[in-house]
Amino acid sequence: MKETTQNSRYLDNSDGVIFDQHTNLMWMKNDTWIEFGSLMSWHKAQEYLKKLNEEKFAGYQNWRFPTGNEAKSLYDDSSSNHDREGCEIFIDSIFPAGCGYTTWTSETRGAKAAMGFDYRANYEYWLAKENEGFPSGVRFVRSHKSQKELEKEKARFVNSGKGAVIDLETGLMWKKNDSFIDLDKWVSWEEGKTYCIEQNRNRFQGHEDWRMPTRKEAQTICDLGNPITDTYGDTVYLVPVFPPGAGATCWTKTLNKNDSSLAIRFHFYNGDYKWHKRGLRSHGVRAVRAMSPEELILETESE
Repeated sequence: MKETTQNSRYLDNSDGVIFDQHTNLMWMKNDTWIEFGSLMSWHKAQEYLKKLNEEKFAGYQNWRFPTGNEAKSLYDDSSSNHDREGCEIFIDSIFPAGCGYTTWTSETRGAKAAMGFDYRANYEYWLAKENEGFPSGVRFVRSHKSQKELEKEKARFVNSGKGAVIDLETGLMWKKNDSFIDLDKWVSWEEGKTYCIEQNRNRFQGHEDWRMPTRKEAQTICDLGNPITDTYGDTVYLVPVFPPGAGATCWTKTLNKNDSSLAIRFHFYNGDYKWHKRGLRSHGVRAVRAMSPEELILETESE
C-alpha cells in the first residue's frame, strides 16, 4: 500500500481502494456519484454492488453497504473536501472530490426505508429505498481480514448436533435459531426470558441452563464482514454458521442499574446496542449457555 495523504490514518492501495488503519476497513476510493454521475436509488445501488462482487473488484467479492457507524467513521470536521456541487464536505482529501455528499447505508426499516449519512453536517436520516430522485451516492466497504484470520474464524464456530453452535474461543453454546425463527413473532424482554426457560424445560440439546446472552456475548457473534438477510430480507451481520431469517435484534439480560425497566437490545444490523423498555414487543432473543471446560473438550472431540 502506498501512503498518499498527510493524515497517516489512510493508505491508498493504488487500485481504487483506500485502507483505513484506524478501523481496519477497506473503502472504495470512488463512490457511485463519481462512477456514474447520476442519482442512484438504494435498490439500484444494490444491483451495482452485486455486479462489483461478481467481478471481484480489486480482487475481493465481499464488498457491502457500510453500516451507519462505519459511514460516520469517515466524517472528520478537521478535514475538508468538496462534493459534486463544489460544496464542502468533511471527509479526508485522499478520497477524490466530486463525490456525493451523502451515502446510503445498510441500515433499513423493513422493506421501504433505508438510512443515509450526510457528510456536510454529520447527521443521519431516513428515506424511501425506491426514491429515484434522492441525490445520494454510496461508498462501498469491506472488512479487511487476512486469509489466516478468515481461516481462524471459520474454525472457531462448530456445529453441535442438531440446532446448536459452539464458539471454541468463548466456550459458549448458542441455539442456532433465534426466537423469531422458532416463534415467527417478536417478543418482549419477559417473553424472551420465558422462551429461554422453555428451552430448559424441553432440555434442548440435553441441557437445562439456557439463558439470555449478555450484551458482550451477543456482540461476539456479530460479524460485520458477513452480511446475510433477516426475516424481512434486510441486511444483518452474523457469523456464517448461523442461518438467515433471524431477527435483526436480540434482547440481552443486561439491565440498567438505575432503571430496571430498561434492558439492552443488541442490533445485528449494525453491531450497536441501545437501552429499550422491557415491555416493548419488537425484538427477538437467541438462547445461549456457558460450557464447562470438560464439556467443551468432549464436544470438540466428538466433531
